[in-house]
Amino acid sequence: MQLHVEAIVNEGVVVLRLSGEVALSTLPHLSDMLNKATQEHPNTPFVVNVNDLTLLDDAGIGILMGFAGKLRTSNISCVVVCSQASIRSRLATTGFDLAVSVIDDTNSKY
Repeated sequence: MQLHVEAIVNEGVVVLRLSGEVALSTLPHLSDMLNKATQEHPNTPFVVNVNDLTLLDDAGIGILMGFAGKLRTSNISCVVVCSQASIRSRLATTGFDLAVSVIDDTNSKY
């Protein structure tokens, strides 16, 4: 299993594009990349694009929730872009989409 995280700054927003799988073996990499991004781009809004993931497990959802919560405590916004029905359903089932804005925008620039 592999996870790729690409960080791009687009119009004052940090866009994190995740591709591959977020599962037990890739959680440390995801956590490291999220921490690195917040250190390199303090006080900058974030968009996390999960459209290229093939798997997002519950622990990965928890890490994303913690990331968004950490940003929220600093009054920094975080939005998740997700168009995949299966992942979108997991985000809804876990209640993630009640705490973090999830947009379904296949034409998004993110």
